[in-house]
Amino acid sequence: MKYALLNDEDAASRRHSATLLKSLGYTVAETGTAAAALNATRALRFDVILTAQTHGDGDRRALPGELMRLAPRTPTILLVPHDGPLPPQYRSFSGTVTKPVTVRALRHALEFGLDGSGALPVPPPPRHERRHNGQRRSRPR
Repeated sequence: MKYALLNDEDAASRRHSATLLKSLGYTVAETGTAAAALNATRALRFDVILTAQTHGDGDRRALPGELMRLAPRTPTILLVPHDGPLPPQYRSFSGTVTKPVTVRALRHALEFGLDGSGALPVPPPPRHERRHNGQRRSRPR
């Protein structure tokens, strides 16, 4: 069984996307708020997370960073409006799908991903720089 978390404020869009995910063989957990999505991610392990939000309700923390912290190996896909611009956080997601979601776009994002090997988690940024003890030119000789 494959498990998917679907987070969307719009109930009609959420039902439509859930139906498409179920037709692709996923068991879907639906949430309407970012807080509910984070709680579900804490409680269960998902194979993929689809969200239409980039920030929590009244929260300064970015949703992709919190999802990466809670489920570091789970790919996350951003659902963006057809006519709206991409939010600045779109690079933090494994892929994007425009709404209204189609089976073809969803299947392409899940099975092929960005590089052809499927939906993969975004690699974390490097924790440390290669150079240690400051830059070489700033040290006294």
